[in-house]
Amino acid sequence: LGDRYLVWALDARGHGLTTLPASTFGYTSWRRHRDDLIALVERHCTQPVTLAGHSMGATVSLLAAAKRPDLVASLALIEPVILPAAAYAFAELPFGPLLQRWTNPMARSAANRRERFEDRVYAARAFSGRGVFKTFPPEVIADYLTDGLQEDRRGGLRLSCSPKFEAATYCAQRHDPWSALRAVSCPLALLRAEKGSTIAAAAMHRLAALKPQARVATVEGASHMLPMERPDRVRAAIESAVLMARGGKRFPDNDL
Repeated sequence: LGDRYLVWALDARGHGLTTLPASTFGYTSWRRHRDDLIALVERHCTQPVTLAGHSMGATVSLLAAAKRPDLVASLALIEPVILPAAAYAFAELPFGPLLQRWTNPMARSAANRRERFEDRVYAARAFSGRGVFKTFPPEVIADYLTDGLQEDRRGGLRLSCSPKFEAATYCAQRHDPWSALRAVSCPLALLRAEKGSTIAAAAMHRLAALKPQARVATVEGASHMLPMERPDRVRAAIESAVLMARGGKRFPDNDL
């Protein structure tokens, strides 16, 4: 894609190599990530852009497009986190985010994740073939660790996204992607994984009713880690979104 388009890759607050402060205090939604993305586009882009993201990045892109439609030409959403409406109602309870520390299995798993490693070789061995990384090819593991690890002042390496912040991210669900979906009017391409998707089947039916013109496809055999497993399908979805923003014909379903 970089051969044909100008591509910006954002390190979200608390992830990668960004130096933005990442406190878990008051972290109850992904709106701060939405506002960071909007600020980046406002500062560096002179015309509406195609926003593409995976998981939280996809949901944040959707939230940004709803808040600032003037900045967004189209969306490519890869396995966005779009939960049943009841999940967001639960998050709005007085102690919703706190309760999710115990009720959300992803948050519990993240909180227990190992944070420090002796070196990159040791870290690669620790991740390879385990958990969500089981389907990652070796070269993808290497790419993941390039910015996923930083030098630790105490020696060795540490995760760029701390387990504490990652767990808090899973619990911070006081945003409303369903309202955002209703609000956006730009072209939209969406990929859903067949296995363990963060988009419930019922949500897919509601999505189809809300956005009948959206390009939506389920990738057979893929898990939530779809970009690492099927980069070809992700690339096609992004190009489809770019093409739709330019008023061109959409790619055939089997290419998305």
